[in-house]
Formats: sequence, structure tokens, C-alpha cells
Amino acid sequence: MSVAPLAAADSCGDALTPISAIQGTRDTSPLQGSVQRVEGVITLDGRGPGGLSGFYLQSLPDDTDANVSTSEGLFIFTGAEGGQVGDHVRVEGSIKEYYGLTEMTGRGSVEVCGSAALPAPVPIDLPLTHPERLESMRVTFDQPLAVIDTYAYGRFGAVTLAADDPLRSQRPQQHRKNRQYRILLDDRRLAQNPEILPLPQPRLSAGNSLRTGSRLAPVRGVLDFRYDHWRIQPEVWPDIVIANERPAPPIAPQAGVIRVASFNTLNFFNGDGSGGGFPTARGADNRSELKRQQQKLAAAIRGLEADVVGLMELENDGSDTDSAIAELARTLGEDWAYVSQAFAGGDAIRVGLLYRSDRVEPVGDTRVLSDGVFSRYSRAPVAQDFQSRGGEGRMRVVVNHFKSRSCRNAEGDHRAVDEGCYAPVRERSARELLAWLETLPESGNLLGTLILGDLNTYIGERPLAILAAAGFQRPAVLSGEDQHTYRFKGVRGVLDYILPDESLQSRVTGGDVWHINADEPTVLDYNLEFHPPKRAERLYGPGPWRSSDHDPVYLDIRLDRH
Repeated sequence: MSVAPLAAADSCGDALTPISAIQGTRDTSPLQGSVQRVEGVITLDGRGPGGLSGFYLQSLPDDTDANVSTSEGLFIFTGAEGGQVGDHVRVEGSIKEYYGLTEMTGRGSVEVCGSAALPAPVPIDLPLTHPERLESMRVTFDQPLAVIDTYAYGRFGAVTLAADDPLRSQRPQQHRKNRQYRILLDDRRLAQNPEILPLPQPRLSAGNSLRTGSRLAPVRGVLDFRYDHWRIQPEVWPDIVIANERPAPPIAPQAGVIRVASFNTLNFFNGDGSGGGFPTARGADNRSELKRQQQKLAAAIRGLEADVVGLMELENDGSDTDSAIAELARTLGEDWAYVSQAFAGGDAIRVGLLYRSDRVEPVGDTRVLSDGVFSRYSRAPVAQDFQSRGGEGRMRVVVNHFKSRSCRNAEGDHRAVDEGCYAPVRERSARELLAWLETLPESGNLLGTLILGDLNTYIGERPLAILAAAGFQRPAVLSGEDQHTYRFKGVRGVLDYILPDESLQSRVTGGDVWHINADEPTVLDYNLEFHPPKRAERLYGPGPWRSSDHDPVYLDIRLDRH
């Protein structure tokens, strides 16, 4: 169809430019910078406060072309009133590219010409192939899609969908590097920090979560491109058809069994320990946030029913009564105690040990390795022997937190690609940890050693292989092929481990990952920033959900015969 010249025509049915001619066959419009007139049917209206500042227009049947490479949809950027979904309208405006989206900036009023049937949505699937040909058109996914990332949901109202829920150990390169394999489900709004988060219906709340791994009913809406991502602006909010339900808490261990857990607390800092000293280097910005964080962490730790808990990302402020670990122990109750240690290394965070004093007791000295790679990069590991009250067998628990995979300040070999930045540091950490353990003295009735913590190492990477070669291997109960403890940019994997040595492997009676954090939306955590009035209170619950960004791991070990 030829492009009609722009004349004085300004009434419905007069000369117009087909939307397909404006879109063209390439990523940018061949008519960019010109003024055109178009007609079509409004398929989705995003005008109004906080909305998309416009509406989507799609060609009427007589105005479409036969070229499958050209889109029949166009976003009309306008605040002018007139028309609603299902109306045939005429608009005049300038053609422009707005960060990759071809749009018309409307000039003047929106003329309503009548009503029209909505064009049938085009069936699509992932991976997206040549999405430009469907830009701003009605589309529908025929199959349910998996929610794989909710990190930006609270800030921007968008969640990431994919055909499946990728696992890091399977090395899904297409999911991490190729955006064709994922799409954003948007909320039809430009406003940040929306008051209402509509998924899952009727809205997100502390007790109505949108957990990653859930599947949504086939989504129907308009295919949109904004902020460097393809997304779908839904016509209706899809229901969850397969829910990743919140799991029940672990059952308490049997008599004679010691449960050991590993838990990254996501920066538990308590200011000066007396209600002041905020904001700190990390964690809670004020006393109100700290109280919310404490409640969630306490619910998670109590729910584990553990006897010994190795913690990561504690404030590195010693062990006196004002320290972070002391405050956390007090929050848990009178049966809880902690292993005292001085400042450990030069990092703002450290590891620590909590234990149930009515069930187990520490034996011998607490040992800390703060030399070598642990003096600068990885956090200083802590080793402590434990035995059950009235028992004889002892177990050595060694808590670790290896250097993160972040590329901040990484240079040279530290910018390794295959296993993340600072991969050589984590490999060296594994070797130096093993060498240090060899120097620790044996104690009476020591039955074996557990290495646990956030190793910032995925399954199949070298640090884990080094530890396994020395006898510290993942027990069968924690080795499920579909297991994960952490999610990052839509991909899940294992970063948190409890690794018994060969002598303890036969004493393992159970264990699991408690999925209370990694699958939960970030917006449900303790933080108060980036919330409109009253939303933080509505979304907050004192339970364990989103108490951290890592899932806790636990392992049951029988030290004594009964």
C-alpha cells in the first residue's frame, strides 16, 4: 500500500499513512521525523495518572499490508482525551524513535470515528524471533510461562518470564545471555514504586506471594519495547496456574541427632547496639528496619529447628553485648547462645556461630583463620567443636564466606569469566582453608568435620572440586539435581553448602534446603525505602519469608548412639 501524501485532510476516512509504512521492515521507522496521520483501533489504553502516557493503535483490516515483516501496531504518545479500547480513531503526530520504540507523538485531539473489532492476537512463543514485526501489536502466548525473576517488581512493576525456570548447574547460556528467551510482564505503568502490585490476584501481600518458579496462565496483551527490553503490556492479569507454594518448616530432628544449618543473613548490622549508630555500612538504615529484619531472621532461624547455625554477613563488631551477633541471640531467646570471637579480618562483615545452649555445647577453643587470602578477600573462617548435652561424640563446625563474584575493582586474573570474577581468590580460599584445618589439633572423641557456608561457588566449579578431593563432599540429601539456594538475574543455583568429611558422611540422617528467600519477591523484605505511603506496612510480615536473599541449608547428623 502506498503512503498517502500529508494534506489538509483531517477527518475520518480521509488520506492517511498506513501504520505498516511507519513501522517499515527495519528496527527504526523510515518516516522518522515526519508528521503523519493514522487511523486504527485502540487495543490498550495507558493514559491517565502514572500510566504509559499514551495508547496502542492497531491497523484496521483494510489498512493492513501483506508483509509479515512490518508491524501493524503503533504507540501513540499523548495525553489528549478521546477514544477507548475498541474505538476506531484518527490521530495526527510526529514519528520518532523513543529508545528503540517507534511511536507517534500526538498533536491535537484524538478523533473518534466509531467502534471496531479488536484484531485477533498473534500467537507467539519463546524464544522471540524478529519481534520488531509485532511491535505494539496484540499478541498471546499459547503456553504458561514461568516467573523467573521478581527483583524489579516492587520498583517498576515488572516480572521476568521464560519458558522454563533455568538452573545454573545446567549452564543455560541462552537464558543468561540471549534476551530472546525471556520477556518482561509489565504493569501498564511508568510510575515507579506502584502502590498496588497486581500479581498474584488480587494483589501482592505478605501472605499472597508471587514466587519465582510459579507458572502463569497464557498471557495476552500488547508487545512493547521499553528501557532496552521486550515486554508485554497485559490486557488482563494472568492467574497462577502452577504455584511454587511456600514450603512448610522442617520437622524437628530426632533425639540424638544434631542439626547444623548454614544461613547468609543479608547484612545483619545493629548500629551501636543501643538503638543508634544508623545508618551503618550495610543492612538496616534505621532502628525500624532493624526491628523488621530481626523479626524475620529470628522466625527463619527458629523455624529451622537447628542446634548449631553458621551465619554469614554479620556486622564485624566483635562479640560483646552490643554486637550484632549478641543482639540476634537475644532476639532468639534465652536458650540461644553464640560463640565469642574478636574482630575477624578487615571486612565490614564476618561469619559467626549461634547454638542452642539447652541442646549442645561448644568444646575447646574457638579458632579463626585471618591470614593469607582471608586477610583481604574471603571472610575469616571460624572453627568450633560441638557435642550434644550429655553426649560424648564431637563434631567440628567450620563456617565460611568466600569472596563474592562481583567484578567491583577486579583486574587481571580476577576478572575471570567462566566462574565469575575473583575465581582465583575462591580457589585459593579452598586450598588455604584445607591447609589450615590440617594444622588444628585433634580433640578427644572428634568424629569429623563439617565445612559450611556461602562459598560463592556454583556446582561444577573448581573450589568445590578442591574441597571434594579432600573428602568434603555434598551429601546425597543435599545433592538434588533441581536444587538451588540463590537466584541471580533469572537463573537459580547453589551457593550455600554443608560439606561433611568422609567420617561424617555415614552419620548423616537427613537435610534439605528451606526455600524461604530466593524464590520470594525482594519487595517483601525488611527495607523501607522505595515504598509509597503504607505499602511497606501492607507487604511486611514477621515470618521467615524474604528474611534474606539466600535460602538456609540444614543437615542432620547423629553423633551418639541411642
